[in-house]
Amino acid sequence: MSRVSILMNSRESNTQELSQMQMDDENMPQISRVMSSKGLADSQPRPRQSLTRARSALTDINNNAGILETQRQRQSLPHQQSQQGKTGGQLVRPLKIHADKQEPEHSDKRVSLKRQATDSSSDFLEQGTQEVKKVKVEHDYTWDDLDADDADDPLMVSEYVNDIFEYLHELELKTLPDPNYLHWQRNLRPKMRSILVDWMVEVHLKFRLLPETLYLAINIMDRFMSRESVQVDRLQLLATGSLFIAAKYEEVYSPSVKNYAYVTDGGFTEEEILNAEKFILEILQFNMSYPNPMNFLRRISKADDYDVQSRTIGKYLLEISIIDHKFIGYLPSLCSAAAMYIARKMLSKNDWNGNLIHYSGGYKESDLKEVSEMIIDYLISPIVHEEFFKKYASRKFMKVSILARQWAKKITSEGKNIMDPML
Repeated sequence: MSRVSILMNSRESNTQELSQMQMDDENMPQISRVMSSKGLADSQPRPRQSLTRARSALTDINNNAGILETQRQRQSLPHQQSQQGKTGGQLVRPLKIHADKQEPEHSDKRVSLKRQATDSSSDFLEQGTQEVKKVKVEHDYTWDDLDADDADDPLMVSEYVNDIFEYLHELELKTLPDPNYLHWQRNLRPKMRSILVDWMVEVHLKFRLLPETLYLAINIMDRFMSRESVQVDRLQLLATGSLFIAAKYEEVYSPSVKNYAYVTDGGFTEEEILNAEKFILEILQFNMSYPNPMNFLRRISKADDYDVQSRTIGKYLLEISIIDHKFIGYLPSLCSAAAMYIARKMLSKNDWNGNLIHYSGGYKESDLKEVSEMIIDYLISPIVHEEFFKKYASRKFMKVSILARQWAKKITSEGKNIMDPML
């Protein structure tokens, strides 16, 4: 075949390919429309896979669904390091929680600052935000701008600190547990929760975790039990899973799941703890944005000249608010302010000036009355949480649990009240 014929055939071939490409380009919009319409037809929402194994591990699946739904409507529930800690070669004491038939304790005290974790909280934020801002602008006290001294320190973010804490005050309304969940939980009593949180304090201390981890873990546990019914024999699994999640969130080096399985003394396997973690996060919708009470305490401490003694006492008093079930539903910022108020009283600092009011979030002495009296009642009562008491009875914490109890019993025996101007 001649070179001319080869060239002619090659040209014809190229011409056919080019015409075919043009036809494809013309038909492309039609094909795209067909494919897109087909994709829309096929893209049906997939049903969410339920974590049946985790649910069977934590919740009472034998509960009648109708009873649970009725309980939820009645209570208006919301839709809302790789290393092991030094344990001295000993296991953490085994946790034993026994079901009893005693009726749950009912508290008649409720304050207006106490808010339930219900839909009304979000409604309050949406509808009353402007009103809250207007009230905060009109102050009847004066304070010093202590943040101005930190203008040269970028780590203190003094230009954003007011906006940050304003946002934290909004978040604390959204992350409150239901204060009444101990009343409607079929198998749970206040005494059982006391045993559980005391064990969590012991594990937290053995692993040498941050204070923020314990606060978040107990908040996770309370919020979960505000939404789900839990069997008595699965309470320790819930506590372990809550600590596991909180440590991942707060710690730089989080203990591995093997460590948590170890401290349960063989009660639960690693797989059960991991399944519990998944289920807890699913129920809480992965919402870990809990404004830690330690942040509020550090903020108030700024107005207290960062006094080490008052802040150490304040840490002990603030931790009472997460240990004792009577404080469930109280704002973390309110409990932090009350803890610092009592700590200053113990050190004979009886004034609550404008700086302390401002940096506590605007709480005056009258706002602190009920929570302060509840803390004093806890201090003069018999010791219920032994591990918590022993933790703060050590030299590391200046034996503050012993001193605070002695001081509270002394002023009570003298007929004085914590709100008296001079103690």
